Amino acid sequence: MAPEDDQVRSVLAARRRWTVAITALSAMLMTLDITIVNVALPQIAAGLGAGLDGLQWIVNAYTLAFAALLLSVGSLSDRVGRRRIFGLGVAVFTVASLGCALAPDTTALVAARAVQGVGGALVMGTGLALIAAAHAGAGAPARNTAIGLFAAGGAAAAALGPLVGGAVVDGWGWRYIFLLNLPLGAAILLGTWLRLTESKADDLRHRLDLAGLVLAAMVLFALNYALLTGPVEGWSATSVVGSLVAAGGLAIVFGIVQWRRGEAAMLDLRLFRIRSFTGALIVTYASRLVSFGLLPFLILWLSGMLGHSPLQIGVRLLFLSITMIIVAPLSGALTRRVPVNVLMALGMALTGAGALAMTVIEPGDDWTAAAPGLALIGAGAGLAAPHLLGVAVGVVPPGRAGMASGAANTFFPLGTASGVAVFGAVLAHQVDLQLPVAEGPAEQVRALVTAGRFDQLATLPEPVRQAAERGFTNGLSAMLTIAGIAGLLAAVASLVLIRGADQHEDDPA
Repeated sequence: MAPEDDQVRSVLAARRRWTVAITALSAMLMTLDITIVNVALPQIAAGLGAGLDGLQWIVNAYTLAFAALLLSVGSLSDRVGRRRIFGLGVAVFTVASLGCALAPDTTALVAARAVQGVGGALVMGTGLALIAAAHAGAGAPARNTAIGLFAAGGAAAAALGPLVGGAVVDGWGWRYIFLLNLPLGAAILLGTWLRLTESKADDLRHRLDLAGLVLAAMVLFALNYALLTGPVEGWSATSVVGSLVAAGGLAIVFGIVQWRRGEAAMLDLRLFRIRSFTGALIVTYASRLVSFGLLPFLILWLSGMLGHSPLQIGVRLLFLSITMIIVAPLSGALTRRVPVNVLMALGMALTGAGALAMTVIEPGDDWTAAAPGLALIGAGAGLAAPHLLGVAVGVVPPGRAGMASGAANTFFPLGTASGVAVFGAVLAHQVDLQLPVAEGPAEQVRALVTAGRFDQLATLPEPVRQAAERGFTNGLSAMLTIAGIAGLLAAVASLVLIRGADQHEDDPA
């Protein structure tokens, strides 16, 4: 082998390592910001005087902007340049984080969170495509390992978010959860400028599908808005019904536009003919529904019913995060001996089993009743999560990497929003079933219970408090049952739909 060949290999290897490191760190930062805010909400409410509606929009503003743009960003980056869009996203997110930290009131914080969501979408919609481009010619195993590290970075941040958030909030205050983003964002931006290589899709003969970009953003915004606000405003509210109708109508128009444009479409609908691609999206959706969809209600149980502090909640959730962090690297190593679809199926089965294991929680139980289930969910996530995005990107032509990345990432917030909406409705229904057996202002009690404000029930008669606690734990058990079944069905989907034969090997990026 000529010295020049060795030098080229060395340069390519270094480029790939830097790409993985920078994108994985960005995935950690973007995901951490989603989970870390949840445990800070009580302190934000006290500091800014925010009501329940304000707190919900502090969370929802990020999610709506993030989810609405992901699909469009993936396709746009294939044309404009993945490194360029990625760097812009990091810069927007970092500046918006400073805006969050300095926000004088709830309105300013909600606005800054929405801008954060825009930056997060630009970053997460291009990270996978950057990895796929850097690993062109390296083979599927190397590419999938790199994507697994990217996914593991996000998964670790999701698992450790409550602990980090609790420690920061208890130690310094809620504004510091946003200030922590500044040095990390600056480091990622510097690495992007110095170490990442620009890449685009090879085939750019078609004009930009501007109509598709706009329609996709409108569909996802309307759908996620309905899912996020339905449990709060009521599913019969005009704004919710209008959003669902708009989402359905716009989705039909979007599908027609994309079908007519064929290869020139922002989202090539022919990708869904690839069974593994469709299967990866289904499992991605289910995995986020079972994990992030459940997490807010588990936190409500720990904080509201059991009275734990933010730091204590983070410590309790270590049963989930530690098993995830331990198992994820093992899952990557096992791919040499075990098919990826089997690992994903096993992971989703363990996740489902973990949810079902927690259905036994009763009103008088302490947090240890959830420990075995949390550990199983963590182990399941560790097995499945590193491969979800790798399968979605690895089974499409590399020129469609940004498109596939955007599509796969879009199903994450959809799963979360769907989970919160469905589980919130289940919780409210179970509380309603219990309250009629006790005397008291049922509507007011229901609002307090579903918000986890058990401290404000202390002045009510004992039968009302007992009915409220029973309604909450019954609701928790019902949603855990639904999550468990969803996890098991996702395991079956992984076995049936995902195939090794669909993998692309060394196509150019």
